[in-house]
Amino acid sequence: MPIIDKKMMKNGFEMGEVIEVRKYILMLMMVSMLCGCSTPRHYVSEAVGLGYVKRIVVLPFENNTDVKYAEERFRDVVTTEILSRGLFDIVEKGEAQRFLREELVRKEMETLDLATAQRLGQELNVEAYLAGSVEDFSEKQNGSYSYPLVAVTLRLVDVKTGQIIWQASDSESGYRTIDRLFGFVSEDANKISFRLAERLLNTLQGE
Repeated sequence: MPIIDKKMMKNGFEMGEVIEVRKYILMLMMVSMLCGCSTPRHYVSEAVGLGYVKRIVVLPFENNTDVKYAEERFRDVVTTEILSRGLFDIVEKGEAQRFLREELVRKEMETLDLATAQRLGQELNVEAYLAGSVEDFSEKQNGSYSYPLVAVTLRLVDVKTGQIIWQASDSESGYRTIDRLFGFVSEDANKISFRLAERLLNTLQGE
């Protein structure tokens, strides 16, 4: 019977343990990557279509959270993502604010009616406006592990008819099992906001 060196056995077991740990970590990473990859709930109007929309204005988003400026942060994220993809030309933010200040404040209105939307289209030379609401922009806690959660709804509206061309809702979490188990820091709210905006806009492009 061959003599087995105890040191070789020990090293062999250690090597096997290392391989098993690596497999376990790889499995956790794969699970983490698959989490949060659901398709957003969305609607695209078949009657209107998107082909004619070339230039839009991004209106101020609603903030339904307790986090100050959450709506402005996500509005900037969405604007950046639209421009980086070349989806539409976007009216400069100052021009949009000027119009809204003159129209809504003067009429003591909080949202656009159809007549105001039509004037918006004429003055700013846009075919549609993008509106949105931030439903969650919070920091969650799981023991000592904290992670951000962002939930939003976006909608694209035809300025001439007031009809919704496209709408999508979804949420994104910075929670990752591997981060919690191994004490890693979660992704920040800005990073998951870009990922959420990307996933929402994918439905606009039929992806």
